[in-house]
Amino acid sequence: MRFVIRMAAYLCLGALTFGSAVAQEDPTSPLETFGALAVGEWNAPDSRHVLEWGVGRKIIHSRSYFLSGQEWVLVSEGIWYEDPSGSGVRGVSVAIEMPVDLFEYHSEVRGEAIVHRLVSYGAMGGEYRETWQFDDEGYRWTLEQDKDGALQRVMGGAYRRAE
Repeated sequence: MRFVIRMAAYLCLGALTFGSAVAQEDPTSPLETFGALAVGEWNAPDSRHVLEWGVGRKIIHSRSYFLSGQEWVLVSEGIWYEDPSGSGVRGVSVAIEMPVDLFEYHSEVRGEAIVHRLVSYGAMGGEYRETWQFDDEGYRWTLEQDKDGALQRVMGGAYRRAE
């Protein structure tokens, strides 16, 4: 009987130790944190961003639209995914009807903001920082270009979550 009690105690201790180790790990991936802020439909007066979870919540699909007259026109599509090297979230987006053909993103969540270091290819090719600063109203979007080591604002706007 003592053997059974001792084995039960060891098994319980082992389960508690294993459970404690699991509970201490942070199960939230950088992509989950990114998605918790960004997934949804976001509108500005003349543009729209739609971000949706993809297969197994391993990617986030992105589509951007511009308003042309009364019609929303798709101008870019892309994906974000967790970088397997462990350095955050990466993304790529292909664009049309813009002075950029392709965007490559390296993104990270900083509190209530997502900050993207990005490289664009095309007529407006270069290195940029794009920031999505979230609050209760939605997010403020800012695009800055790296020129001679200094960031200069290129454009920006405010987006609200669609109802």
